[in-house]
Amino acid sequence: MRVPPLQVSQKAGSERRALWHPMIAGALALLFIMSGMLAWGLYQDYKYSLESAGERLQTQLRAYASALDIALMSTDHVMHDVSQILESDPQLLEQQPGLRPLFIRSMMTSPSLDSLVLYNQSGEGLVSVGRAEGVRQSSPKWVRSSIAVGSHMAMGIDNGQLGLARLVYGPDSRVIGSLLATIAPEQIEAELESDEAYGNQHLMLLDSQNKLMLVAGDHDQQKMEELLVELQRHLTLNEFSAFGTRLVLADEHLYAIRQLGQQPVRALAVINRSEALAGWQKRLLISLLSLGSLMLVTLFFLKRWHDSLVRERKAANDLAHLYQAIEQMPSAIAITDLECRILYMNRTYWSRSGYDRNQVLGEQASIFSSAQTPESTYLDLWSHLEQGRVWEGEFINRMSDGQQCVEQAMITPVNDVGGRTACYFAIITDITEKKENEKRLLRYGEIVDASSELMVMLDRDFKHRQVNRQYLSYHSCSRSDVENQSIWQLYDDSRIQQLLRPRLDAALKGIAFVLEDWIDFAGMGSRYCRITGNPVSVPGGQIESLVLNLADITERKQSEDALRASEERFRALADFSPIGIFEADSEGSTIYANRYFMDTVGSSLAELNSRGWASILHPDDFKPVLRSWKAMTAQQMPDWHYEARIIDRDVDVRWFRCAARRYESVPDGETRYIGMVLDITQQVQHREELERKNEKLERLSTTDGLTGLLNRARIESLLMHQIHLYERYGKAFSLMMLDVDFFKQVNDSCGHAVGDQVLRQLADLMQENTRITDFPGRWGGEEFMILCPNTDLSGAHKLAENLRHRIEQIRFPVIGQRTCSFGVATLRPGDHKGDLLKRVDDALYRAKENGRNQVITEQS
Repeated sequence: MRVPPLQVSQKAGSERRALWHPMIAGALALLFIMSGMLAWGLYQDYKYSLESAGERLQTQLRAYASALDIALMSTDHVMHDVSQILESDPQLLEQQPGLRPLFIRSMMTSPSLDSLVLYNQSGEGLVSVGRAEGVRQSSPKWVRSSIAVGSHMAMGIDNGQLGLARLVYGPDSRVIGSLLATIAPEQIEAELESDEAYGNQHLMLLDSQNKLMLVAGDHDQQKMEELLVELQRHLTLNEFSAFGTRLVLADEHLYAIRQLGQQPVRALAVINRSEALAGWQKRLLISLLSLGSLMLVTLFFLKRWHDSLVRERKAANDLAHLYQAIEQMPSAIAITDLECRILYMNRTYWSRSGYDRNQVLGEQASIFSSAQTPESTYLDLWSHLEQGRVWEGEFINRMSDGQQCVEQAMITPVNDVGGRTACYFAIITDITEKKENEKRLLRYGEIVDASSELMVMLDRDFKHRQVNRQYLSYHSCSRSDVENQSIWQLYDDSRIQQLLRPRLDAALKGIAFVLEDWIDFAGMGSRYCRITGNPVSVPGGQIESLVLNLADITERKQSEDALRASEERFRALADFSPIGIFEADSEGSTIYANRYFMDTVGSSLAELNSRGWASILHPDDFKPVLRSWKAMTAQQMPDWHYEARIIDRDVDVRWFRCAARRYESVPDGETRYIGMVLDITQQVQHREELERKNEKLERLSTTDGLTGLLNRARIESLLMHQIHLYERYGKAFSLMMLDVDFFKQVNDSCGHAVGDQVLRQLADLMQENTRITDFPGRWGGEEFMILCPNTDLSGAHKLAENLRHRIEQIRFPVIGQRTCSFGVATLRPGDHKGDLLKRVDDALYRAKENGRNQVITEQS
């Protein structure tokens, strides 16, 4: 058995919910592993960054030391050469101008030299070239100290520059002077690699006592001293003085120290530790941000998944509740795919249809079809569904036992998440009994409406709720005139109200009533009626409305009155009868006539018999009434009815309804006729007045109010009639359309009153100059149409030309002469109304375009 689409899979939902905790643990473990790996990688990167910075410092320091060694060696070589020259020729000391070229040539051999100065034994400057030329007057203190102690070579700082001093000896090995050479630090730094890798890197020189001798570039002396103090805290004196390059990592700085190979000088490079780790710190920040972002993303997706599980659980619960609700619904529910294969049907459907689910699931929905549903129903159904709209309608279906039933269905397309129709959902209600009840109620309504009795249903406020046709006929009103209106508006007679009101009040308390009395009806006059009132209760016993039956028993009442009068002698009763009563034989002789009859005709019974009863008839009704009476007696018809005019004693013409019935008299068995004469003058007058009003209404609805011609609606009706005659009998028919030339100028210059007068006079001309068979009418504004039956195009053209000529000759009031343009067309086979109207309008347009005041026929 296939699972219905609405079946909820609890197992799948449980498995997904069971994955929640392992997924959380797995995600946390993965984040922990990634964090550990990231920390290990950052630590390795930290070490590598420091090692890279140290290697760079050492490289810088080696380059600096090498450049300094080269500079010192070059300087020492120059000083050695100069001192040898001076020692070989002590007289040169006295030839100071001759020494300058020697010094200059010597400086040119060593680019690192900044200045070269010669001092005598007393320390006074003799010759100086280079940057110190003309500046130095006496030797530096450290130079004099080295001479005093007899040191052959000395090194010191002169004006912030590294200097070398060398003693010059005479022939007797006595010191005769000293040479001082200063090295240009910028020349040494020019030999170094670029130090732009770190912003706060410092290069400096230390003497043999580890005292600061020289710092490359701009510097803060106090800060340099603080750097040496920090370095000495992390390095012993022996380590500090050792040869080779050493790397020291302090709290805030990274140091590199190197002993120069040829001089008792150490080179020191320092960089701020944060500068060395700047790149690592950026990578650390990026890594931490990435890890944090990853954790946030992971948490976000876990939260989304958790929310999805919650929603899924809620949706599963809702779907389960929906499934149970649909299963338990009293209405039948069905779901089909787009091919109308049944995917699901609830318990109500299969239990009502008699089919088992296994019999219908997967089958076409047509399995329920009885072939009685109109094809238009299915076309309308698919039209709605293909447009994505809900359809409501009725099917005549067949159950499993072959029984047919009428079902009301509401079918709606169901879209998937992509917005495409996935299936159709149908709610089906069995309305077979409802349809039967409607038919039964309709039959009851027809019976009630066709009843000869007057039937009315009143609500608790005595307002009309429902009435039948006879009730409306008696009151001469329409259904809309009385429904929801109070009954007292029709029965405004105080006597009737006093008669009915207490009984109607009692009926609302559950007391039925029956009474008989005379009632005045607008359409029937005073009638004797039997009135029956019955309360109508709703379930629960509450009285909701009243039903009144009014049976017109006037004839019965009259018969009863006549019967009672016969006991007192028929004559006494007849004398007081409100209608004329007579008795006649088959020859037409009046045997009896009551007082009303004789008073009405103004003759006695003897006078009637002497002149004949037909003498009271109107001359126009004399022969027809006698002919009808003789036919009745000859054929021995049981009843006779006729309406005729009678001339009363005041010589007034009055209408009477005459009725007679044949009976066999006792005791002689002669055929007699007893009848009555009812004055219906008022009814006839009302009828005639109604007919006159109807004629007037018809005239107003078909004529133009201004001109008295046919209006547009009547013209179109006649035009359709003529087209039907042409299609049936082939009779020729032409149409003429005319328009007053420059009529707008008349209205604009003379006013609409003059314009209306022109139109009326033009209408009179059309009626005077057209045939009796033609139909002139106003089409609209200043346009007129003339229908010409049995007229071909040539005849219509002549008629139009005569009318145009006649109009041209007339002088209208105020405006004088005025012309008209005509268009003429004739009916062709297959023409519709629009075709003919278009051709005649085109012809009129061409007449106006060609200069007006002319007749143009349609183009062939």
